[in-house]
Amino acid sequence: MKLSHLLACAALLATFPAHAQQEASAKGCKYVNVASVPLRYTGPGLELTMEGSLNGTPATLLVDTGASDTALTRTGTEPRAMTLWNTGTSVMGVGGYSRIYNTRFKEFRAGPVSSRPGSLRVIHDFGSAPAYDGIVGAPFLLQADLEFSLAEKQIRFFRPVDCRKDFLAYWDPEAVVLPFERSYSRSPNPHFTVLLNGKKLNAIIDSGASTTVVTLNAAKRAGLKLDAPGVERAGYSAGVGESRVARWVTVFDTLQLGAETIRNARVGVIDADLHDIDVLLGVDFLRAHRVLFAMSQEKLYISYIGGEPLGQRRGIEAWIQQEADADNTDAQMMLWQLYRSGQGVARDPVQAKTWLDRAAAGNNPFANFFIGRGHMPRRQYAHAARHLRLGLEKLPGDRSAALWLYLARLHLGEGEAARADLEKTFARDDNDQWPSPVARHFLGKIDEKELLEQARDDKARANSQVCVAKTMMAERVAASGDMEKAKALMAQRPECGPPPQPQPQPQPNKA
Repeated sequence: MKLSHLLACAALLATFPAHAQQEASAKGCKYVNVASVPLRYTGPGLELTMEGSLNGTPATLLVDTGASDTALTRTGTEPRAMTLWNTGTSVMGVGGYSRIYNTRFKEFRAGPVSSRPGSLRVIHDFGSAPAYDGIVGAPFLLQADLEFSLAEKQIRFFRPVDCRKDFLAYWDPEAVVLPFERSYSRSPNPHFTVLLNGKKLNAIIDSGASTTVVTLNAAKRAGLKLDAPGVERAGYSAGVGESRVARWVTVFDTLQLGAETIRNARVGVIDADLHDIDVLLGVDFLRAHRVLFAMSQEKLYISYIGGEPLGQRRGIEAWIQQEADADNTDAQMMLWQLYRSGQGVARDPVQAKTWLDRAAAGNNPFANFFIGRGHMPRRQYAHAARHLRLGLEKLPGDRSAALWLYLARLHLGEGEAARADLEKTFARDDNDQWPSPVARHFLGKIDEKELLEQARDDKARANSQVCVAKTMMAERVAASGDMEKAKALMAQRPECGPPPQPQPQPQPNKA
C-alpha cells in the first residue's frame, strides 16, 4: 500500500470522533469536520503549502491536487543527507519528464498526520529548484471530502455520515454543482467539463498551479491565434521536469463552469502536453471561489466569493500586498520583482530595494542569492559568499547559486575546499543535467569546447545555456587573475543578447 494511502487512512481514523460513529445510526446527514489544516504562500510563485516534518525537522509541503502521488524533492532530501536510489522510472510534469528516486525516512508528517518509518519517491528534476521539501498529492488529499477556503487560508477534511443525497455546500445554498467525469488517470483528482468560448474542454482543479492555464492546443481549438492582438508573450513556465515551456497570456470571451460564467477570462496559455487535460484551474481560481471536493458523492461544489475570478499576476494584487505586510518574505520578493521590472505597476527602484532588504532581513533564500550575485562584480567576495551560503542553507538544490559560491571562494583563496564542496554538491547529478557540465568544467573534467558542446545539446535552451557557460568560463578565468582574458570572453557572448541599457534618471522639477 502506498504511503499517501496509509497517511490518508491514518488521518481519518485518528481524527474521526467516536461520537460521529455513534451518530451514524441516527437519521439525517452528519457532515463531520475531522481536520482543518492552515495554509501559507511559499516560494517565488507563492505556491500553496502546508507545514509538516521530515525526520524530525520542519518541512514545507506543496498542497497539490494536480500531483498523482505524495513525494519529496531534493530541497527536502539534500540537507538531511538522505540516501537516494534510482528507480529507473520517470514522471511527467509541465516541464517534461523527471527521473524518480526512492528514499527511506524515519518520520514524515503532513499537517496533523504522521507516519514512521517508510519510503517515499523523490522527484529529481525541476525547471528551477523548488522552495518546498515535498509534495502532498491527490491520493492523500482526496481520500476524504476536501474543502478549500483560501479566504481563511485553510483546507478542511470531512467525513460524511448518511449524506449521499444531501446538498453539502453548507456555506452557500446556491453553489454550483459539477459531477465528476470519467478519466483514465490513476489520480483521484476529478475531471469535469468547462466551456472556453463555447468549446468543451477537459479541466481539473490544480492547487499546485499558481495561476489558471490552458494548453496551447486546447486554446487553439477555442479560437486562439498567437499573432492576434491582445495575446502577450509571458516568458516561460516551470514545474516538474527539467525544461521550461513557453507561456502566453490572453483574454477569452467566456469560461463557463456549470451555471457560472466568467466573462473576459484572462488565462495563461502553455505549450505543454498534459495528456487528456486541457485546463488547469489554479490557486487564482481557488482564491476567488470556495470549493468542496465531495469525493463521497463524486461532485464538486463551487461558490464564487468575490474578487478577480482569475488572476495572472499582472500587478500588485491586494492579497500579495497583505502577505508582504505580514512579513511573508516570498511575497516581499514578489513586490521587489514587480517594482523592479515595472510589471503592472510604475517602476520604482526605491520601493524595490526596500522590499528586497526586508526579504533579506527575513533570510529569504532568493533575496540572499540576488544580493550575493550583486556583490560579485563589485569584488566584494566575502559578502557574496556569506549571502550565497545563507541562501543555500535554505535552498540547497539551487545549483546556480552553488556555482557562484564556488567562484566567490576561488577569489577568496579557498580553492581546494571550494573544489571539494562543489564536487560533493554535484555528485548526485547526472553528467548531462544542466548546469552539471559547468561544474565538471570547473573541476577539470571537461574543457571549454566540450562545455559549449554540451550547452548546445538542448536545442530549446541552447542560447541561454551557452550564455551561462561563457559567463561562467569568464568568471573562472577572472578568479584565476587573468582579467584581460576574462574581459575578452565576456565580450564574446552574443547568446546573452545586448547589454542592458541604463535607465534614464528622473529630472528635477523646474521651479
